[in-house]
Amino acid sequence: MIPALCLSLLTGCSSARGVKNFSNCQFNYKDVTNIRLASIDVSHIRSPKDLSYVDLLQLIPAFKDKSLGLNMNVNINVTNPSSNVAKLEGVDYIVWVDEREVLSGSMDQKISIGSNQTEVLSIPVSVNLLNMATFSTMDALLEFAIGLVTDNPDASRMKVSLKPYFNIGNKNVKMPFYITVGGDKIMPKRNK
Repeated sequence: MIPALCLSLLTGCSSARGVKNFSNCQFNYKDVTNIRLASIDVSHIRSPKDLSYVDLLQLIPAFKDKSLGLNMNVNINVTNPSSNVAKLEGVDYIVWVDEREVLSGSMDQKISIGSNQTEVLSIPVSVNLLNMATFSTMDALLEFAIGLVTDNPDASRMKVSLKPYFNIGNKNVKMPFYITVGGDKIMPKRNK
């Protein structure tokens, strides 16, 4: 019984250190990858003029159905400046465009980051761009989607707020606050 208690305490201490180390980690926007707009891979497109005739034919049904899906992975660099391992069990996230919440979710993704190492946290995003009042014209919508691939200022219109969670004594414990990356790094107010 005593050895089991000692093991439990050691595990708890180890988890607590991993949490403390993770709270010191630095989060920075890396990039957006695997961008698909209505099933069109836009990674090679630099402006709406680069869309082919076939691409445009794929967009027409999406507009008719009022379902212009934008799917992508938003990648965040997580750097551990500590001399010990930092651990993460998962994360809640909110994706914002133009200060408006467009998506929220949660994912279990265990990450263990060694001393002075960087790992990538990849957040899957899938939204219907036509539900976003942010875009006044079709060109503005396409410019935004394509701008995510390039160094276009449109990429700075998006940010992600993260609330990591950790395992302590077989329970997931969430950080009490969100960490926001991208955009101007200030978490907007949540829409009710």
